[in-house]
Amino acid sequence: MAVNIPAADWAADVVDFLSRNIPRGDGEEGWDHMFLTAYQIGCEALVALGQADETRWGALPRKNAQLPLELPRWDDLCVSVLRLAAQQRLLSYRRPDGSMPLSTGGFLIYRISAPPPPPPNIAAANGLGPAFATPEVLSVIRVLGLLAEGRWTEIAETVFWRDWPEEWEMSFISDPRFSDALEQALVRIPADIRTEMDKLVTITDTDVTAAMQRRAAAVAEARAKYGPNANIHPPDTHSQARRGLELLRRHDLDWLFFRRWRLSDGWLAPKEAGKALEIFHDDLAIAMRCAVIKRLYPNLTFAAAR
Repeated sequence: MAVNIPAADWAADVVDFLSRNIPRGDGEEGWDHMFLTAYQIGCEALVALGQADETRWGALPRKNAQLPLELPRWDDLCVSVLRLAAQQRLLSYRRPDGSMPLSTGGFLIYRISAPPPPPPNIAAANGLGPAFATPEVLSVIRVLGLLAEGRWTEIAETVFWRDWPEEWEMSFISDPRFSDALEQALVRIPADIRTEMDKLVTITDTDVTAAMQRRAAAVAEARAKYGPNANIHPPDTHSQARRGLELLRRHDLDWLFFRRWRLSDGWLAPKEAGKALEIFHDDLAIAMRCAVIKRLYPNLTFAAAR
């Protein structure tokens, strides 16, 4: 599926936005991702853009930083910007009628004498709902080609499939573009990806027994350390160990798609995957994983679950 990506003069704007909005660490020496998804991906983007070096806690500005000759994927950087903007409450999504969504529990909470939230300044368009963004967010998403004339652009739609706002009450699963991408993913799956899938969906009794033994050893170690009266979860049963393995295998299957699949290009060759950011919690990649696994392994329902 071809995407008309805007000219590459957006990279400096992305760097500026990310560097100013990811929290700084103690002493202002670098950026601290605080183990929050938006900040983690933002730090990864700064590293991929040649502006920083990765650290255990985030990223450290690079001396004499310069953009790489080959930029990271445009769509991945768009997701990074949108997630950070939403995390910092610089971008908020509205319900289809433009109203604020109800918080968990069905209540809207305002401070006494607080002004009402501003109305949307981004109109619904191209399958996307209304939103409100601050001027700096409007500027960077406009340069990225996601916004034009106060409305979401056509190329913005599938970017949002990857981080779908619940407020918009929509679904992309039935979209023909998703269906077409599914068929292409099935017929063009690389041999190494299929081999890895076969491995991940196979859980043997030996695997379950090994998991039970690991858990039992961890429990014994904890009891030896904290005493027999400590409140420690007992060793896993066979069914508990299997459910735990199923969860881990789904996680690993998701990462195959996070790293090696994109809607516009399908399966990425290793060189192309090197330009991709590891956008985890990617709604579109997870949906495609579920659909692909359901078709390839119809009897292994655990592997196709979310």
